[in-house]
Amino acid sequence: MDSHPKAPLSELIFGMTLKKPIFGIQGFIFELIHEFKSDYPLIQYGNPLEDLNLQNYILEPQINYNNTGPLLYRLSTHDSKWLVQLQFNKIFFSWIRKDEEEVGNFPGYNAVCGKFSQLVSFAQNKLHGEFPVKFCELTYQDRIIWQEHIDDLSQVDKILKITLPTIKTAKSTHAPNNLFSKYTIPVDTIGGYAIISINTATTKDDRQLLNFQCTLRGSVENMLIDDWYSNANSIQSKLFTDLFNEELLTSWK
Repeated sequence: MDSHPKAPLSELIFGMTLKKPIFGIQGFIFELIHEFKSDYPLIQYGNPLEDLNLQNYILEPQINYNNTGPLLYRLSTHDSKWLVQLQFNKIFFSWIRKDEEEVGNFPGYNAVCGKFSQLVSFAQNKLHGEFPVKFCELTYQDRIIWQEHIDDLSQVDKILKITLPTIKTAKSTHAPNNLFSKYTIPVDTIGGYAIISINTATTKDDRQLLNFQCTLRGSVENMLIDDWYSNANSIQSKLFTDLFNEELLTSWK
């Protein structure tokens, strides 16, 4: 977050899903790839991204290959800090910090948003304004080396304001040694919902990570796209300061 430049932010992702697979019309996606590859020269391919729809209490994955196209195209810089993802009905853009990199080099929300806006504007101008947006999304991910702050996960409340289940026996209390949690929260001010994940992971050099990720996804039917992202970023900032321990937040300023 901009207000906490020493926070262990590992990824900021802007995403946009379209109502129609317009990037697939007459090979337009290859025109985009040709235009973008001068700045993002490394190209990889993957399975297309699915849509996730929150229906009452169920998060339902949906994929229609007529809309997505057969592939997801991933274009990145040589240092892997910047990533563009394209398929027939989606455009995503990420700033990425690898686990082995020092914190403190986040360029800021406005800088990442500006790069994403340039990509979207280029596509929109080429399509002469035909750009029907279904929903937008904004994701922040923080990856904390938790053993630098606590001895074991029973003390996780010194990092996040959460309480974990434990098993108590006559001789001791047993706490989790891994976390795998996902929460969905309807958020009417963005016309959609949040997905919050709190998980543990291991780095390549065997350090233990606490991974905190929040995705905000919603419709832009009743607001400007720029306003939606600005509102989503404000919600993300408030969630960050509400959930992390005050002592940690102070150390990240």
